[in-house]
Amino acid sequence: MNKENSLRVLNIFHKALLMGQIIFAAVCVYLVYSGKVKSFSINLDKPLQVAALLMAAAGVFAGNTHFKKKLLQIRDLQENAKQKFEAYRAASLLQWSLIEVPSIFSIICFFLTGNYAFIALAFLLIMIFAIQAPSKNKVAQQLQVNEADLEEL
Repeated sequence: MNKENSLRVLNIFHKALLMGQIIFAAVCVYLVYSGKVKSFSINLDKPLQVAALLMAAAGVFAGNTHFKKKLLQIRDLQENAKQKFEAYRAASLLQWSLIEVPSIFSIICFFLTGNYAFIALAFLLIMIFAIQAPSKNKVAQQLQVNEADLEEL
């Protein structure tokens, strides 16, 4: 697989994960807002708020911390651009999953309770997730390689 295809596949995967979150949130908002679902668990609202906030903070913090550590390790590798990109891809997938899981959890909490604060938190997480989208320039900058080196993939 060449660099363009590898990066394109990673970008498509990111967009698919992003769209999955958005569609799931939209369906849940529609079901709750239209009144088609009435199974609100008011008793769970406060504990779920605490859990969702803790998961969101931990996920974003852990994802960013791990990603930055891996980037430093990847930059120090004496490997070629292809091997650096493979390590970058693995670090990106872990970072994305650590953001996506709290987002999905927040959407589920909204569905269970009907509390729109959960959707607001999910929207914030989805925006953070969207910012993480890979691009040719971004990958080259983060790996500290020039784009010509990435072309050899």
